[in-house]
Amino acid sequence: MHEAEKSNLINSNTIIQDSYFLEVKELRKKLHKIPEIAFKEIKTAEFIKNYLAEIGIKFHSNVATTGIIADIKGLLNTSKEIIILRADMDGLPIIEETGLKFKSHTKNMHACGHDGHMAILLATAKFLSLNSNLFAGTVRLVFQPAEEEIGGAKIMINEKPDLFKDISFVFGFHIWNQIQTGKIAINPSGVFVSADTFQIEIIGKGGHGAMPHKNIDPIYIASNLINTAQSIVSRKADPSDLSVISFGMIDGGTAANITPEKVTIKGTIRADSSENRETLISELENLSKNLPKNYGAKGNFSLISGTGPVINNLSFSQYVSKLTSNLFGEESAITVKPVSVADDMSEFMQVAPSVYALLGGRKDGAEMHHNSKFDFDENCLDYGIKLMINLVLEKLS
Repeated sequence: MHEAEKSNLINSNTIIQDSYFLEVKELRKKLHKIPEIAFKEIKTAEFIKNYLAEIGIKFHSNVATTGIIADIKGLLNTSKEIIILRADMDGLPIIEETGLKFKSHTKNMHACGHDGHMAILLATAKFLSLNSNLFAGTVRLVFQPAEEEIGGAKIMINEKPDLFKDISFVFGFHIWNQIQTGKIAINPSGVFVSADTFQIEIIGKGGHGAMPHKNIDPIYIASNLINTAQSIVSRKADPSDLSVISFGMIDGGTAANITPEKVTIKGTIRADSSENRETLISELENLSKNLPKNYGAKGNFSLISGTGPVINNLSFSQYVSKLTSNLFGEESAITVKPVSVADDMSEFMQVAPSVYALLGGRKDGAEMHHNSKFDFDENCLDYGIKLMINLVLEKLS
């Protein structure tokens, strides 16, 4: 153990050496250069495994293909408490146009801050491993692949169910460049919405376009279904809830004068609560199966992928908000309206009381997430490791 890097807990605000603040930024830059898309985070996983090995942390690898789970045991006293700290790993298939000196070396890009999430968790891991005498219980590090594909979290849980049992708390960050650096949004309930991708098949009867009376036209039926589906949002869903049904793809037909046999429609459903999500899915499924029958056609409905809304635990969120205020000042802990994007952090949040905090990292001139010119203020990483470390030491003391 490096004596110079040991610390003590003083008035709920741990002294963290400047070396960690420098290192977290360097880690982010190195990870930013090697972005990889969902389930192909091979170099990223190797980077994480090498770093963990260097600081003496054992790990489970190849979870959900490229995911990593590692434990740090506290030595303060005997405790069975376990807190999960999670970071997502994957980048996006975007050609980076930021002009940064450490820009991507691949045809992919970390355009959603996942490089920062991993860097925060690695720097936190180093501090905790060198200061394990300051906490009890277990800190479980979860490096998750394939968040952008909405699938990695559920697969990790299914492959390693024992590692997600008897968990006390789950915590994670999402860097958000629409919020000022120094501010951390800790909502008492909803943060992100659910996301479900659906597919609808309408099977009619093909024929000559000049004789529609002899055909069962799936294109005509599909257009009616798309229009009618909006009545689910306006008449079936609670108007105070966020509800979205959007159609993004229609595939059918081979020529202008031929009525096709089948049309396939794909789209997305978004909701801000589990109850609202179930309503939208159920109503759209019923519509998809029943409306085509009115025209003599058949309708099939299926969900291709999906994850629930990200909803913070009220009590734990209040705890994290108070800790944030104690660390950075009363104005630092804020709340924001739920954002209509999704994140399968929601899967981990089913196993224990959880908080997903939005870490402010606004940077002048940078574009929003999932843009080729996305970036964030790297100083937000300092706030990230400081809050994450103090949360562990407070909760597991």
